[in-house]
Amino acid sequence: MFETHLTVAGRVVTEPTRHTFPNGDLKTSFRLMAVERRFDREAQEWVDGERVFVTVNAYRRMAEGVAASLVRGDSVLVTGRFYIREYSTENGERRSAAELDARALGPDLAWCSVVVDRPPRPMAPPSSSGTPGEEVVSQRAA
Repeated sequence: MFETHLTVAGRVVTEPTRHTFPNGDLKTSFRLMAVERRFDREAQEWVDGERVFVTVNAYRRMAEGVAASLVRGDSVLVTGRFYIREYSTENGERRSAAELDARALGPDLAWCSVVVDRPPRPMAPPSSSGTPGEEVVSQRAA
């Protein structure tokens, strides 16, 4: 089966919601709006064009980070697998919704600044020569 991968820059328009599956896996979802911007030469100004709405789904560890970090109104960049989910309403009406299963997601640094909270890294054992990374370089050369 072919997959469609897509990257979208947009704004979070709903508060992220968390869901825990019976097996303990996490999912955090939110609606994202992307607005086309174009320059109107007659008016000599930038104007809004078409709007696209997509539901973004983040799973497992990313779901935790999204729930802890994002709020409605944040500008983000999301890349992942795009698909159309089809479903039926309680009245039996067929509907469809655009969804994006996030592979990478983060703030759009064109519109904000962030402080990255990096987890501590374990100390690597020193190499035999005492120069960090030398073992990796010599292994690649072999």
